[in-house]
Amino acid sequence: METIKKIEKFIGEVRFAVIIISIFTVYLIYGTFMESYHGAEYANRLVYKSAPFMLVQLLMFFSIFIATLLRLPFRKRLAGFYVLHLGLLLLFIGSFVSYIAGIDSSLTLEPNNPSQWVVSSDAELYFKTSKNEVTMKLPSDYKPVEINKDFENIKVIKFLPYADEKISWEKSELSERYHSSSYQLFNDMVSEDITLSLNDKSDFKSSANLGPLSIHYLPNGFFPCFKESQSDHIVWDSLNQVCLKNLTFEKKTTPTGIEILKATNEKQSEIFVPKLSPLPIFIDENEKLKIKEISPLRLFSRSLFTKKPHLFLFGKTTSYYDQDEEKWIAKDLNEIVELPWMGFQLKLLRHEDKMLPINLPYEVTPIQDNNELISGATRAVKVNVEGRDLWVKSGKPLKFSLNGTPYYFSLRNQAFKLPYQLTLDRFKMNFDPGTKKPASYESFVTLFDGDSSKHHIYMNNPLKHEGLTF
Repeated sequence: METIKKIEKFIGEVRFAVIIISIFTVYLIYGTFMESYHGAEYANRLVYKSAPFMLVQLLMFFSIFIATLLRLPFRKRLAGFYVLHLGLLLLFIGSFVSYIAGIDSSLTLEPNNPSQWVVSSDAELYFKTSKNEVTMKLPSDYKPVEINKDFENIKVIKFLPYADEKISWEKSELSERYHSSSYQLFNDMVSEDITLSLNDKSDFKSSANLGPLSIHYLPNGFFPCFKESQSDHIVWDSLNQVCLKNLTFEKKTTPTGIEILKATNEKQSEIFVPKLSPLPIFIDENEKLKIKEISPLRLFSRSLFTKKPHLFLFGKTTSYYDQDEEKWIAKDLNEIVELPWMGFQLKLLRHEDKMLPINLPYEVTPIQDNNELISGATRAVKVNVEGRDLWVKSGKPLKFSLNGTPYYFSLRNQAFKLPYQLTLDRFKMNFDPGTKKPASYESFVTLFDGDSSKHHIYMNNPLKHEGLTF
């Protein structure tokens, strides 16, 4: 009993209060720096919502509570002390209740577009098969978390709350026609690495845009079509990966005014409507134009790519239209190729016929610049499906079929639907005099909950409705 009284007295003394407040202050300073450099969410998980910081706050609560008890019964001269400490205790209790039962989320409002979905910063993994549909809440942590949970033939292995991606090359099961390449496009001012792929399982596409320059990645069998002829029209056989040769083209106009293009050689004849589709067409019994959906043939009109910069890549070769020389140029990429735009040069870094590039996530500490994450903006979950390791990344749903079973995975923020709607009518932002620095924000919204009502939201004047504060 004597020991308990000594502990109570020590906790209620000013010395203990000074120690715990000093520790609390150090945490706040540390948290401020973490928030500034790594973002508010990271600081919350690392500092403000961590177990040690919660323990410090709990000790502060006990210090204030016991200090108040030690000064009972009530003495009039300590009235200010009681009021101040009671207010602090209520503040701690309110914070605790908000932390346990509160919702810290956001509601995106677009002008004149009703919204009722509230989105949290916490992540959840959703996956669906022909047999199961599971939504799994993921841990709210600042570092990678081992999960190791099984759902029949699916195992959720690991969660990365903050990640970046790096290129990894993996073996491809598809044929050589689905090749992939990496290039470097550079001049004296800028350098850009570009990875392109024809493989559907790759994270990289077959096209890219760099300012006004459009880049197209095509099968390597397409290159001779560009190299051997300056003809405007090319007919490509996607099944046999060759161009049809010795073609003659004849333009005609149908009775209804539609311009068609007839392509003929000694073996076959096809009709195309370039403005309608690259696929050939036929005329049915009702004299209507129909597209041959299953045809492997494609019409390519090069005149569509002469007005603006277009770079065509075929793995180890390239082609482009030179406006100064007014002709198409075709070159091998055995060495650096000079392009006719802004002094750019092109270099082949890597070409693979039997491998495909994917983006593999890896753990990072997030970095913030101008209130936006420039590193660590990706979240990723590693799952194992029937012995195959896969990464599910935020903003990139994963859909595939394995052994005849369809799978769908999505990594998303937790969200819930409000039983009412909010609509943004007008948004106002004031600036500091003589600067473009925002000084205040105001939102004028309409709340519809059976009846509509207008509200003006600004600093220290939130909208409160059904237990939520906006």
